[in-house]
Amino acid sequence: MKKLNVLFCLLIAASLILAACGSKPAGPQVLRVWIQWGDNPQQIQALFDKYTAETGVKVEVTAPVEEDKILPALTGSEPPDVLVLSGGDLVKSYAKENLVVELSDIIKTGGIDLNDIFPAPLNQCRSGEQILCLPWGTDMYALFWNKDMFEAAGLDPEKPPATMEELAEMADKLTKFDSNGNLTQVGFLPDQGWMHDDLYVRMFGGFWYSEDGQHVTINSQPMIDSLTWQQQFYTKYGADKVLAFSSGWSDQYMSADYPFYTGKMAMYVDGEWMTGPNFISAFKPEASYGVAPFPPPAAHPERANTAVVQGTVVVIPAGAKNKDASAKLLAWMMSPAIVAEEFCFNANLPTSKTAAKDPCFTSNPKFKVFTDLMSSPNAAYVITTPISLELNDAFGVVYEQVVHTGEAPQPLLDALQAEFEPKLQEALK
Repeated sequence: MKKLNVLFCLLIAASLILAACGSKPAGPQVLRVWIQWGDNPQQIQALFDKYTAETGVKVEVTAPVEEDKILPALTGSEPPDVLVLSGGDLVKSYAKENLVVELSDIIKTGGIDLNDIFPAPLNQCRSGEQILCLPWGTDMYALFWNKDMFEAAGLDPEKPPATMEELAEMADKLTKFDSNGNLTQVGFLPDQGWMHDDLYVRMFGGFWYSEDGQHVTINSQPMIDSLTWQQQFYTKYGADKVLAFSSGWSDQYMSADYPFYTGKMAMYVDGEWMTGPNFISAFKPEASYGVAPFPPPAAHPERANTAVVQGTVVVIPAGAKNKDASAKLLAWMMSPAIVAEEFCFNANLPTSKTAAKDPCFTSNPKFKVFTDLMSSPNAAYVITTPISLELNDAFGVVYEQVVHTGEAPQPLLDALQAEFEPKLQEALK
């Protein structure tokens, strides 16, 4: 928001005097919205222009905003009026420093229907009785498999693995070497693109925090089982060979050369956006592939349809100049029609149950796999704490040591537990 000049300050002072006599205070000239993601900022601005058309309040969108600019903005004198984050990992840390507004009153006065929001994404914004953010679209992950590669390996192309053990067996049949012992095809990579340990550890019945976020549980048996299960896909075939073969694949994510399309990788975990118009349909429209919920361990069929929600959340900075105006804009953003429009365009999951009924989300059977997972009783969320950023960084180092180089997980996880449990207890004081 632009700094007010002296004349405008006098006008504001006069308006406050009139407000005491029953007149309405002047509204903001411009509301500033910062969005951490945004491959198409013009489209996002056009969406918010509809708010201007409805209310007369101009909205200025900045997208994408780099992560290193967010904390200085929140601690400075001119934060945005509404901040849209790519994920909720740091929200509790911001709240602990009083950098974001608790939203319960805003939700009530804005008429935001929490019952219309899927529980898993909403729960990531809760901290006890407080609501620190609201989910605005979200992501979930499932198993993708290449049907042509299944058929070539003698597997039923319409039948994905039913258990994690069967997935490993299928991966063996789908992994190939040339005459020199070099990999030419892998059946499955557990961390293609990025780590998915949040999904795998849920499959094994745990997480790296307790469910209430009050304790670190990173050396628990589910964490050990998760890393050990992932490790096999590297050590079994030679970690150096797998890493060399898959080097550079992430750089091909938005191209027709991505290994899932070119017959180099038969199965992997990815998000709902891949089924929309901007990825597989754009880069390899003839691709024959399937999508299914990631399978549970054979010993725990009750964990079928487990999935982990993570994605966009909205906060109101504590330093926002006109929180009433920010609140009205937030309520508009959370309306089912706006949620449907924005996330249909991006092929992301709507957080509104009403929006999820839009044909845009139900007509594509592959996308529907994800919307069905949103309603699953086993849909979970990423538990966050004030030390999430620090622990995530440290765990990333351990992950590399265990999964990619074959080290035993227990001692490394024990060291993390000993270091970070006291840090969490101190942060929670």
